[in-house]
Amino acid sequence: MSAAAASTEHCHPHHHVHFDQTAVKDEADNSILYQKSGPDSITVHLGFLQINHRYLLELQLPTNILPAFLSAERIALTADERSLPNVYCKFIEFTGKMGAHYDLKVEFLAHKEKLVREELHLVNTQNADDRLTIVLSARVLGRGKGTPMLRNGIHCVGVEADEESEASDWQGFSSKGDPEKDTDD
Repeated sequence: MSAAAASTEHCHPHHHVHFDQTAVKDEADNSILYQKSGPDSITVHLGFLQINHRYLLELQLPTNILPAFLSAERIALTADERSLPNVYCKFIEFTGKMGAHYDLKVEFLAHKEKLVREELHLVNTQNADDRLTIVLSARVLGRGKGTPMLRNGIHCVGVEADEESEASDWQGFSSKGDPEKDTDD
């Protein structure tokens, strides 16, 4: 192949890579992602979080993926008392409909490394048969694995004590003080 043919081939418009500007913009957007995962269930993708960190999540649940009972203008949600309470995520506040979404606040603890999925069960205050399950999904980085950039609406509100801290004063197991080892025969 001649140099002229090679240069013409590289200039051909079908060989250029073009990026869709909307896709690049969406990928650069740092928003929490919401996905309908069942008739009364929504999965909320939180992105990367850090282990043993407690977060306040300011969720904006889009009305177009919510169950039909949430189409009413004036509605209130509360924690479902019939389900077991989740120790890693706690319902804080439901402020209601704000335009095309509902505002909801949840406290979330990133308690283990890798993929974490926690469920939060909510009910309509006027009709307990109207239930909504929110599945909170996050990738949790371990200690020393970096500090993630938090998505919009996620705020770190505290750090839990690390059980594996090197500054622990626990001496471990020893035979001193063990009544079976201290017997004089």
